[in-house]
Amino acid sequence: PAMSALSAMVPEDPESLAVWLVRFTSMQFGITFFTSLTRTDNNGALALLGLYASFGRKSEAAKLYFIFLLLSCITDFIWMIIYGNQISGAELQELQNEWEDYAFPPVGTAKFVLGMSVIQFIIKVISIPFTYKLFTSLDNSVPMPPASQPSMRGYGG
Repeated sequence: PAMSALSAMVPEDPESLAVWLVRFTSMQFGITFFTSLTRTDNNGALALLGLYASFGRKSEAAKLYFIFLLLSCITDFIWMIIYGNQISGAELQELQNEWEDYAFPPVGTAKFVLGMSVIQFIIKVISIPFTYKLFTSLDNSVPMPPASQPSMRGYGG
């Protein structure tokens, strides 16, 4: 039921889909500035690929972004579980006054980054059907050049 409700909210036309994808990827990119305080990841580059795909209405770029978005959601979920456990360990060390021996960012900063990562993860998950519909609609609406023209293959004259 939740997926069908979300699917009903996703527009059909490529222009609206691209506008929504620009919004989602812009939010992802903005959040990356905050998560980079303690987290090194590729979400900034991923968001830029999504922006390129949506601004350029590039079918192949949108498809590549979709695949990387799915992989990123999986790795983000795993990272959030691991990082959440590390925060718990850091809090315990802090309570026991053994903080000096624990190599971890300040707990407040770590919690902030985890919270921003959760928001970014939610944005990514919501953007999945928009991204899928965009690249499938671009596949259908962009005619492929005929392969018989040598100049279109990138070599020859």
